[in-house]
Amino acid sequence: MDNNTDPIYGNVFNFFHHSSSGANRPNDLQFMEVSIARPAKIFSLANAPMISGKLAETHTKNVLLEHQTETESFRSVLAELQAFKPLSYSEADSKKQDIILNGQYVSDETGDEDTVFALTLKHMLMAVKEAVRGENKVVGGQWASVEMDGLELPYIGELDLMTRGVVELKTQWPFLDKAKTSKRGWKVNSLPAKPKPEHVWQVALYWKWMKNKSDNVPVKLVYANCKSFRIFSSEDCEQLSDASLNDALNHLRVVAKTREKLMKKAGTVKGLLEIVMPDFGHWMWRDKSPEFKQLAEKSWGEVL
Repeated sequence: MDNNTDPIYGNVFNFFHHSSSGANRPNDLQFMEVSIARPAKIFSLANAPMISGKLAETHTKNVLLEHQTETESFRSVLAELQAFKPLSYSEADSKKQDIILNGQYVSDETGDEDTVFALTLKHMLMAVKEAVRGENKVVGGQWASVEMDGLELPYIGELDLMTRGVVELKTQWPFLDKAKTSKRGWKVNSLPAKPKPEHVWQVALYWKWMKNKSDNVPVKLVYANCKSFRIFSSEDCEQLSDASLNDALNHLRVVAKTREKLMKKAGTVKGLLEIVMPDFGHWMWRDKSPEFKQLAEKSWGEVL
């Protein structure tokens, strides 16, 4: 990393570090989010599945780290989800919240019957208990900052859980059945057969950060839905091997290097908009607010 970091990133583009979640976005949306919308005080709001996923993490930490009872913790996070107001401009988000809160499901794998929310949280807790079994220490909320060769800005992210290694939590929530092939109007979002690439990118950063302190850094990626759970481990999962994690880090490095070059070449936000073309049809733009989209169209419209 160049210690003489060019201040253009923060001063001009409001860009102070890279993130694994940002690496999953197309360049137009990432720059819009960081360099235009945030300075204008227009922020992307979390939708119902995102909030539900965060509450599943909170529930797990409440029980494992704060020693709350499962009943006590569940009542608390359930109240938060019930109080959550779905995106006002998205009818689908309101429906998803209702499914998560009130949709009933019977798991043919665990034999459990309850709401989608209750089952997913139960399965997540079961999975994490299994993933950390035998560990002497489990902590949460650790921030990692990773510097890479050729980059002027670091990657920064927050671990879900840290033991001797990395434990990352991911929830899979039902999706609306637009084809109307099911009577209940929604389908279970299946657990992945292998770790999703964007999640491998994320844990690779944490793995790299922990490797600075220890040679042996196991990685576990935990998925849970209302049906069951699945744990991928670096001990036997090719996608979480040292070679694959290094490949993931290189992918992140290339994404970040490209963005740094674009910002340096552009020099100004206006110049950046002239060389980064928007794709408003990309699926990641769907949940953005009308205010966010209007600002994007106005911003690009002024330079194109």
